[in-house]
Formats: sequence, C-alpha cells, structure tokens
Amino acid sequence: MVRASRGAGHSAFRRTDLTGLISVAERNDLTTLISAIMDKMHNEISCIFDSPPLTPVLVQQEHHHWLSWAILNCATVDSDAESPQISGDGSKAFAKAHKIVVKEETEAMTPQLRELKKEALLFFTKWQTAVLHRTREINIHDTSAGNHRGGRGTRGGFRGRGARGGGGGYGRGGGGNGRGGLTLATGPPRISPAAMDHELAKRFSPTPNTLWALPYEKRKLLLHVVMLLVLSLQEYGANARILLLNLTSSLNLSFDLYHEDELRISRALAKAALEFTTSKQPNQQLDVKLTSRRWKNCLAAGSAPNASLAGRLRSDGIGDMQYGPGLPPSAVAGLLGAMAEHAHLLSNLFGMSPVRPLSKMLDNCCRDIQDFALLRMLDEAHSEYRVASETPATERRLHIAIAMSGFLSQNKHVTEPWKCLGSEAETYVVKWEVDALVHMGVSLETVIKSLAWKCAKKDISSRFDASKLLDFRWPGQLLKISKIIDIPWSTGIVRAEKAGALLADAIIRHKFQGERSVSLIGYSLAARAIYTCLMVLAERRQFGLIDSVVMMGTPAPSESRVWLTLKSVVSGRLVNVYSKHDYLLAFLYRTSNLHFGIAGLHEIQGAYGVENHCVGELPRGHDDYHTLTGRILQDIGWEGVELKPEPQPTPKPAKHSRPQKKPAARRTKSAR
Repeated sequence: MVRASRGAGHSAFRRTDLTGLISVAERNDLTTLISAIMDKMHNEISCIFDSPPLTPVLVQQEHHHWLSWAILNCATVDSDAESPQISGDGSKAFAKAHKIVVKEETEAMTPQLRELKKEALLFFTKWQTAVLHRTREINIHDTSAGNHRGGRGTRGGFRGRGARGGGGGYGRGGGGNGRGGLTLATGPPRISPAAMDHELAKRFSPTPNTLWALPYEKRKLLLHVVMLLVLSLQEYGANARILLLNLTSSLNLSFDLYHEDELRISRALAKAALEFTTSKQPNQQLDVKLTSRRWKNCLAAGSAPNASLAGRLRSDGIGDMQYGPGLPPSAVAGLLGAMAEHAHLLSNLFGMSPVRPLSKMLDNCCRDIQDFALLRMLDEAHSEYRVASETPATERRLHIAIAMSGFLSQNKHVTEPWKCLGSEAETYVVKWEVDALVHMGVSLETVIKSLAWKCAKKDISSRFDASKLLDFRWPGQLLKISKIIDIPWSTGIVRAEKAGALLADAIIRHKFQGERSVSLIGYSLAARAIYTCLMVLAERRQFGLIDSVVMMGTPAPSESRVWLTLKSVVSGRLVNVYSKHDYLLAFLYRTSNLHFGIAGLHEIQGAYGVENHCVGELPRGHDDYHTLTGRILQDIGWEGVELKPEPQPTPKPAKHSRPQKKPAARRTKSAR
C-alpha cells in the first residue's frame, strides 16, 4: 500500500484471471499505457518545483516591483516599515494555525522546497509502483504463446523476453491479430485523430497508444478494469482520479462515460458498506477479524450470484458492460482484492468507520469554531452530515467537493452561492461562524452603499496601481469609515485561519472523507481558510488527498514560491481567481503584509501548474463574489456546474400613461 498504515494485516493480492475477456497483447499495451501516463504525472510533479525563478525587475518596470522586492530582500525587511499584523484572538488554535502559515511562507523562500519536492516524488513513486504491480497481476492464459517464440516483448510488458521495469515504448514482435502477439502495435503508437470529448482531451492530453483503435465496448471494459484495480489499493485518492481521467482521454472515451462508470461503482460499494455498517449494533465493539472471516467464507462459497460480496457487487452493476461481455464475480473479486474480502475496508472508503465517528469530530471542531457543520448539497433539505451511515448509497460518490463561503448576506442561506454545483461529486457546504460572516457581509454592503465609498471609488480608480500598494494613499473620507469594516474583517481573518486548520485536521486525522479525494472551493475569507488548510497539509507532507482547488478573491500572498508550496499538495487544478479592480480587497488587506502581494488582485506568476482566471471589473467589487460563484466556476470549466437561468423581470407600465389603442384599430380607422 501507499501509506503504511493502510491495509496492514491483510493478505497479499492474488492474480486476477481475465482469460477470454482481454488478450495478452491488450494487457501488455494497457500496462505500457498506464506506465506512460504515470511517467507524465511524475514529470508534472517535478516541473512544479523546477519553475524558473522570476527575473528581478526595477521599480519602474510595471507590476513586478513588489514581487522582485519580496524575493530579493525578504530577509532584510525593516521591522519598523512593516504593516501592522493581526494579533489574533489569543486562542491556541489560532496561534498554532498562524505559526504553521508563517513557517511555510518563510520556508518557501529557502532551499527547503527541495526537501518538499523529494518527499512529494517519493510519495508518488510508491503509489506508482503499487498500481503497476497490480496491473501486472492480471493473468491471461494463452495456450498459443508457448509455440510462438520470436520477437522481443515490450518494455514493461507482463511477460516475454526483455520485459523490464514498468514503462517504455511498444516493442517489436507480435502483430495486431497474430497468434501469441505481445503487442497490438504495428508501428509507432499515436493518438486518435478524432477525439470523442474535445474538452477532456484539451485538459488531459491523450498519451499515444494502440488501444484507442479497439472497439468501443472493449475500451470501456479496459477503463472499468483499471478503475477496479486502483480501488483494490483501498483508496481512491487524487492521483488515482487523475490517472483514470488521463486513461479515459487516451482511450478516446468521454468524461460522461467515466462519470457514469464511477457513479455505478460508488453506489454499489456504498450499498455494500451500508449493509455492513448498519448490521453492527450501536454499542457493539467492532470485531474486524470475525466479520472479515464471515465475508470471506461467503465469497468462497459463491453458490449464487448474491451469495457473496463480489456477487452482490456484480448484481449492483460492477463488471456490467451493458452491451458487451461483463466481468464474472470471480474476476470482480480478483480485481478488487482485499476490498472484496474485508467489508470494513468498504466502510473506511466512505468514512463510515465506527472507530472514528463523524459526530465526535464535529463536536471537537465546535470548540474553536462556532456553528461548524457540514451540509449535504445532494440532499434537497441540505441536512447536516453528522452520521455517515445515514447518507443513502445513491448520494455517495468516489469524489468529495467542499465549498465554503467567505461572507454572507443577511437574507440568504449559507448554501445559496453553491446551488450551482451538480451531482458529479459528493458536495458539502461548510457552515462556520455564521454570525461573523453575516456581520462581514452587512459591513461590505454598508461601505459599498455609503457616499464616502462612491466618492472615494472615483479617486481610487483614477490612480490605483495594484503593483504599488505599499505607497498608495487611501482617500481620507474612506479612512474615516474604515472601522465599519476593519473590525469584522480582522475577526474574520483570525477565524478563517482557525477554520482552515480544523479543516486540515478533519481531512488528515479524522478522515471524514474516508479514503477519497477532496476538492475545495471558496471565496474571500473562505479562500483564506483554504489557503491555511493547504499550508497545514504541506507542513505535514500529506500528498494525494486534495484533487482540485478554486480560490476566489483570496486575501493571501501571491508570491510564486508560496503557491508552489500550495500546489505540491494539490494533485489536480489549483485556480486563482482575481480581479485587478478589487479596490475593496486592497483596502481591507492594507493592514496585512503587502510585501508579498495579494493573490486576489494579481496573477500568480512563476508557479508551474497554477491557473489564473481574471474576472475583470466587478460591479460591486469584492461583494460580488458570493453572487458570481456559479458563473466563475462555469467559466473556468469546473465539473458539473448547473446554472439556473435567472428570471427576467417583467416591465412595469408607467403610472400616468394612458392605454394605447391597438394597432389594428388605428389602421382600420385611418383606412376609413
């Protein structure tokens, strides 16, 4: 296993017999393709830390003044010239979280990034080795192979002379349909000339291979087989999902097909996990060995399709190819490995472990954060997620998305900005510090509607330069009303860092998500909480847990090497959404350290893998983020965004207008 603490005490994987379902050549080419994809993923991780340093520029040369100053002179900052720092609320939770953030920001400027790179690559290499080992355990009985001696096997092939390692190209020997062929390749591997899903191919560029030319049902079967093999590692982390999406693109399949397959598997596994979890008595101590023995005995019996766990999973859709040959229960059991033998592993996958009750974790979070709760978006009532076994199997997914609001309007629910998120992921909205967020939202509206802001905005827009905030002079009429917004903002920053540390603890230690990947979305103060969460994950070297992250209007540094640290723990997309005209964010952030820039105002440069999306000029400034989340997510190509058309207001007639005559009547009268 990738992590030493997982899967301990379980038997070794056994070989999976897929004779008659795929050929030896197809298996070898599949292994080679998977190896090539993971080599590409390995290189992308390495490129994160190999980003070239930014070229120092002079003060007069546009917007990199603050960035070059931070890189070159961060060790010689005059303490008297620094902006005042937020003192916090004196709690241990904030002090611990803030200490980690400062430590990681400081280490990002030092050679310790090399240590982070080394550990990130080591983690990925272990997972890569485990996946390749599972693919080589696919057994195909080929009776003609013994009589066909000639040619060399592919590098990375399962058998054959010269098979070494796990990767490489397609070797010679064996044609497409030849007896005992070791590969389907008749020439150099290439990609499909006509992509089935252009958006998927654009995001995950296909890897050259021979399998895309196979029939559609055979390609679906190969994707399904690899998905079960990855799940046999007892986790479905971010790297696994990226591997499967790359494989889907390389096989010339669509994202919709991948999502349907993932959804069918998640529901079947969740159903089996619920049956195991609900069968335990509330006060009964978990006896894993006894329960696992019962499941294995049922699996060995296999007298009927529903007499074993694998049989039930098969009847629930796992292994079913609909229009092609499916997988028998024995093949499903072999591909899933220990997951089909130890029922408690299915519960751990979805975070249903009785050893770590979810309600206890939430109670611990409420000690430091008020109103902390997880609201289920797939539930129409948006009920709280406190007991994992209460969520029906139909609402379970193999991927989790967590959304957080940075401030709230007084008359809107905490889930209002996130109703645009679809059902592709198991989505939860974090409810936290509702009173403080409402106070923040009301303060923003008060300032925006004030005469002082309207007058100051004209002055600011005429001379605002986001690259020279250190020397910017704010209008006096705006400073007079600054207390209206400074106090709730400072309070919000402190509590956001506490919330981010608690969220990281919930993901790392409590594992409320189980063994699945997590995506994070947030704006304003919530983006600061996500920033802190990622910093804590980087400090603890927790890789492969976070899939993708979107941070909108982030009140955090925009220094490139700080964002490289964040990207090291994000396997998928890391998107910084900013606006150069967010004057209100610049005004709010003036009490923080401006030497490293503001991510919500700047494009992140010099950080490989970090995406930037400029939203242009916001009509109401920073206050618009909570109403534009759906549009922003759709613009960046987020999965499963479902925007509802806004109702068009009906025009009201003027109060003193006389009713006009019908055109037909006027024409008749004039005709006479």
